[in-house]
Amino acid sequence: MSVIIMDVIRIYGRERELSLLRRLREPFLAVVYGRRRIGKTALVLKFLEGRPHLYLFVNPRKPPRLLLEEYGEAVKRAAGLPPYVRFQSWEELFDALFSLRGYVVAFDEFQWFLEAAPEVPYILQKMWDVRREKPSFIVTGSVVGMVKRLVAESGSPLFGRADLVLELGELPPSAVFQWLGDMGVSGEEALRLYLLFGGVPYYYRLAERWGVRTAEEAVRALVAGEGAPLRDEVERVLAESLGGQYRTHLAILDAVAGGATKLEQIASHAGVKATSLPPYMHELTDVLHVLERRRGRRTYYELRDRFYAFWLRAIYRRRETTPEHRLADEAAAALEDFYPWAFEALVRDVIPHLYPVPKATREVVAVRSGGRRVHVEVDAFARNEEERLAVLAEAKWGRADPAQILPKLRAAAQALVPPGWRVKYAIFAREFARGAEEADLIDLQTLIQKLKNI
Repeated sequence: MSVIIMDVIRIYGRERELSLLRRLREPFLAVVYGRRRIGKTALVLKFLEGRPHLYLFVNPRKPPRLLLEEYGEAVKRAAGLPPYVRFQSWEELFDALFSLRGYVVAFDEFQWFLEAAPEVPYILQKMWDVRREKPSFIVTGSVVGMVKRLVAESGSPLFGRADLVLELGELPPSAVFQWLGDMGVSGEEALRLYLLFGGVPYYYRLAERWGVRTAEEAVRALVAGEGAPLRDEVERVLAESLGGQYRTHLAILDAVAGGATKLEQIASHAGVKATSLPPYMHELTDVLHVLERRRGRRTYYELRDRFYAFWLRAIYRRRETTPEHRLADEAAAALEDFYPWAFEALVRDVIPHLYPVPKATREVVAVRSGGRRVHVEVDAFARNEEERLAVLAEAKWGRADPAQILPKLRAAAQALVPPGWRVKYAIFAREFARGAEEADLIDLQTLIQKLKNI
């Protein structure tokens, strides 16, 4: 259906993407994709402001005939066709669409045509190739693997035809802190909200609409309270993307949120045979992009979305055993156990922005201490092969004593870092018991200032 935008849409952190779209010369074909809630629709609607356009949402729950009828009404209005015109096929509809020279036609969640009307991508391909007069098209998709099949695989209908392919990731921290600042939220409370919601625009838009100013308010109003819009968020996203066959996927995510990071651990916790796990892991990592496969000295899995981890811990595991009137209180209390984990994940994300390293991973190494072999956990380890530089970091959501932490990092460095390399130590904490010349000490206020510039 077409959309008339009455208010100017305000978005944060998408200046580069908007600039790329605005540089395109019409007629163009652009693809914008990224996982759910990442801000694709807001970006496209912002771009469409002030332009003749049609916005058409591909609803997988509606029968193809009903979609054809609804789109037909929008196309007739745009093309000035008489009311009695009826489109009997998708080919007829696209024939009329291609008459809208100077328009931008946006198909939101285009990948669902693969299920609802699989001939549509090929009709678009054929007409795009042969028609001289045509509008511009933007197609978006949130089932990342399906979108990539449409665009990136040889022989797929849109392969080699897109003038621009944009993958949207999370907002940078600077954009989030600017948004929160405009909402009147700053300092440590802004950091707490960022630990909870990461860089996912949808969550902050909800917080803005509901007048939320603290992480605890967000949990009570948006997540656990009566009528909370995020009460069933993870389950809803999986169900919309996978249909009714999502229970095993949810159990796998719950296993990862509970600390199972290796395939054999995940299989055991989720109640899935290890030999049956690969298809589910493929869908969660490569198709939906809700899990991330991290490769350090070993391969392990992490949730991409920190809020998913909180929801699984605080809502999914409690809602069947907690009385309704107590769920919001218990979910809010769960924040204190969640912050240390989220802070550690944030430190791994921020390390590549503070040091010349490509990525940071969590590592566990065996070292000798007091004549026995013990395992040492390193919250963040990163290395730059070219510069022969290694960074080892500790994350403490509380007060930290560098004198207690540095010996552990030094011991881990002996096992992790090749001889002759430079080693940097970093400790992130709320505050410090004492100074330390050997390590970079980054307290919360310093970290917040750094995040505002990333």
